Amino acid sequence: MLLDVIADVARTKCELSTDRPIVVGVSGGADSLALMHVLFALGYQLVIAHLDHALRSESNQEADYVQSLAKSNGLPFMGARVDVKEAAAISGESLEEAARNVRYRFLFDCARQVGAQSVAVAHHADDQIETILMHFLRGAALSGLAGMPYRRIIPLWDQEIPVVRPLLDIWREEIEAYIDKVGIKPCIDVSNQDTTYFRNQLRHELIPELETYNPQFRKVLLRTVDVLREEKVLLDQLAREAWEKCLHAQTEERVILRVDPFGQLHKSLQRRLLRLAIAQLRPDLRDVGFEVVERGLAYIHQPGEVQEIDLIARLYLGIIKDRLILRTWAAELPGFEKPLLGSKNDTGVLGTGQGYNLRSGWRIEAELLTEIPDDVMAIIKEKGPHETWLDFDRLEMPLIVRSRKEGERWQPLGMGGRSQKVSDFFINEKVLEHMRDLWPLVCSGTQIGWIVGMRPSEHFKVTHTTKRILILRLKRDK
Repeated sequence: MLLDVIADVARTKCELSTDRPIVVGVSGGADSLALMHVLFALGYQLVIAHLDHALRSESNQEADYVQSLAKSNGLPFMGARVDVKEAAAISGESLEEAARNVRYRFLFDCARQVGAQSVAVAHHADDQIETILMHFLRGAALSGLAGMPYRRIIPLWDQEIPVVRPLLDIWREEIEAYIDKVGIKPCIDVSNQDTTYFRNQLRHELIPELETYNPQFRKVLLRTVDVLREEKVLLDQLAREAWEKCLHAQTEERVILRVDPFGQLHKSLQRRLLRLAIAQLRPDLRDVGFEVVERGLAYIHQPGEVQEIDLIARLYLGIIKDRLILRTWAAELPGFEKPLLGSKNDTGVLGTGQGYNLRSGWRIEAELLTEIPDDVMAIIKEKGPHETWLDFDRLEMPLIVRSRKEGERWQPLGMGGRSQKVSDFFINEKVLEHMRDLWPLVCSGTQIGWIVGMRPSEHFKVTHTTKRILILRLKRDK
């Protein structure tokens, strides 16, 4: 009976095939030994992987035991030893979290080495119950309350190889009865009795207490999980469709969504999309709590004067016009890779032989030209936006680099000396609003000589009577 149940789950829910190897994580405990034995009996190609966490004195013997079992069944074995205490100290994680991360990193390394179709782990029905309770007590959303899936790709570990759980429908007592029947002797991990670990508290204290209220508590909760998992599938599909409608652009360091379609979504889908955006940039972030998501949605609906907020794990959430932007601390806001001032209050001087540094590696440099080429007007016409030539003798030196002023006007080249508000010029040039106060202006006294990278002033243009020329160049470090 147990073999039939696992065979069906392995084939239909875990989507396993017999034509490619499966890396099976085997600790030596009853659960993983049962998984190894059952999958082997069902005819799957197995590679046995064991990680010694170096947490107990007997861990060496357990590694040898698992290796000997693999050898006796003619199965390939891959083993490693990692000091998890040291790993936890380095990463700042709890011992449990560090052990989990080290273990999965090892298992997926093994899977890639052998070209495995999946990594199989021995989580069973009781593990599912404990996981659901852990998530519930910590305030998880539906994704947490739906429990562990039978098959899942976790991008943190691998983009293509899934983790599978063929024993999720099997209870612990069924597993223990099975290995006793087939004569397998498991290793005993005494740390499973240590109630200083949260999971063990649930296993040995909370669940038995809940069963005094309902002896069928575990089975009832597992049925609820099945229902929630089915509803999660539907919501995941709706979320994917909503994501496609809302997504404007995405990189490894930035997700940009369209505000209007996002705002029209039901709040439950807004929550899911915000969580999905976080997961795109921080796939290793497991605990995105209710408060984080609600704070993010509150900002989205009423951003006020704040350009962006520090949301979680060095991710910043902001709104620029009709775009919702989630970015890592290392990523600039859209457009901030352009030659901008560090802040709108930045000012500096610029003279011949004296450059001025902007953000993102940009720099303005000035060069005095005293010998005027005969074809100077033709040369100027060929220059791109990153270089401008001005009549040096009309300028008041040194030049000043600054941001725009409220209501400021200037005379753009090509308008016959007519003036225009700088704000209107930016609008016409389609400069994003959040960049306008940071766009550098090169000024002679109180007059604008060059809106950097765009256009010079009519007042300082080079003519046939020009004796000396100041060349301003915009350069960027490679």
